[in-house]
Amino acid sequence: MENTTHSGRMSSSELANLWSQYLNDSLSHCIIRYFINTVEDKEIGGVLQFALKLSESHLQKIKEFLTKENYPIPKGFTDEDVTLEAPTLFTDTYIIVFMQIMSVHGMTRYAGAIGCAIREDQRKYFKQVISESVELYDLATGVLVSKGIISNPPTFNNHQKVEFVKKQSYLTGWLGKRRPISAIEVSGTYLNMQKTLTKLVLELGFSQVSQSKDVRKYMKRARSVCQEHFKILASMLTDDDLHIPRTFDSEVTDSTVPPFSDKLMMFLISSLLSSAIGYYGEAMSLCQRRDLATNYAKMITDIAVLAEDGINLLIENEWMEQPPLATDHDDLAKNK
Repeated sequence: MENTTHSGRMSSSELANLWSQYLNDSLSHCIIRYFINTVEDKEIGGVLQFALKLSESHLQKIKEFLTKENYPIPKGFTDEDVTLEAPTLFTDTYIIVFMQIMSVHGMTRYAGAIGCAIREDQRKYFKQVISESVELYDLATGVLVSKGIISNPPTFNNHQKVEFVKKQSYLTGWLGKRRPISAIEVSGTYLNMQKTLTKLVLELGFSQVSQSKDVRKYMKRARSVCQEHFKILASMLTDDDLHIPRTFDSEVTDSTVPPFSDKLMMFLISSLLSSAIGYYGEAMSLCQRRDLATNYAKMITDIAVLAEDGINLLIENEWMEQPPLATDHDDLAKNK
């Protein structure tokens, strides 16, 4: 068998990961700089400064990778998409909540990226950004804990013992006596509730500062869907007398001055909605009660429709940057 080396051109998967990260980090760069201008708490400001350095270093490194491979640098999001002097739209409390959830997204995305990386330089790079995301998560969570902002997931009593499932009724969910929710099912439910709460606050804030009537309408619709999903997720816990995380709607100010472009706000919400499909899917795969799995299946369908409509709105306004495409050989042959 011939020896195969992987020091050649960047693969499509590696290119996709860098391209996507550039867009997300350019977006983060805009948001974090605005937050730094509005934040009052020094500890939270320190987390933002750390996050800003990460986004700037990532953007620079990705530019180097793409330039070396003769790929164009994406436009992403620029100074045109942020008004740093805009009044405060979100309080410090929400800012640190947002940063923690975004670090969770980063850890998830980068873990997936390194699973597609073959070239040594790409593996090394994504190992680094995973480590940085973990550190950002640790910093943000530490501040949330020290300030008493974070809502801990429910705890179970200590009167547990090792048991094995003996009856098929363990899976039941609609008819007959249902078993209590398991720790594994609680974990997925609670994380998705925290992510949904984060979106709800963004949708509320963005709906009052959006310039476009269509964008405002979409934000309100997205908020309505997320509110319904929050109720569904909450019932999974409250039915077994378990607590749910605190809400943050009160952390939106009365400002109507947009700190971000409609393009940036639509892209962020559409991205978070699309990623929710993956998080719902993972939680669903771990559910061993039929009613819980059915709830996730319904929510996935709801979010998929909403996310697609968001992408259509981005396309209509020419706000959606096209990712690298494979060569269309048929088109080349026609135009010859």
